[in-house]
Amino acid sequence: MAGYKGHLIGGAGLCALYTGLLALAPLPILAQTAGLLSNWQLVVGLFIVALLFSLWPDVDTNSKGQDIFFGIAFVTDILLIWQGYLEAAAYLGLLAMTPIVGKHRGWTHSRIAMFLVPLPIVIVPWMYRSSVAITVILFYGAAVVGYFSHLLLDGRIVKWIRVKSRTKGWS
Repeated sequence: MAGYKGHLIGGAGLCALYTGLLALAPLPILAQTAGLLSNWQLVVGLFIVALLFSLWPDVDTNSKGQDIFFGIAFVTDILLIWQGYLEAAAYLGLLAMTPIVGKHRGWTHSRIAMFLVPLPIVIVPWMYRSSVAITVILFYGAAVVGYFSHLLLDGRIVKWIRVKSRTKGWS
């Protein structure tokens, strides 16, 4: 189990790998993605999202990780409000509160949560615009990567692989 420093480093490391792979992807459909990644503000945003989601599963406990998460979320919320993105600020506030709905290492540390919790990043823009821009998909990917890094460092991913290998007869 990693502490907040491990989760931050893991989230940043996997986000760097994620953005690097996206930038190097030779597929024509990702050419637009590679062009977007030349925008430093987008890359910084992807890292912030990955860092927030690398800490998010532990926000339900009083910890240094919780302090960092809420500090980043607070500053990000102020910037979103200042820039006029009130809906995004509201969703960030709602997301920040959700871990307290359960017990620690409960639903927030599940595989399904890794994909479902960041889903509003895609669903909300789609609800208002009936389409989803590639940047929204990039942010969703960064959120899942950050969340994955948390579960990986907590040993949850390895535990699931071991359980799966035992049930399938793998050695």
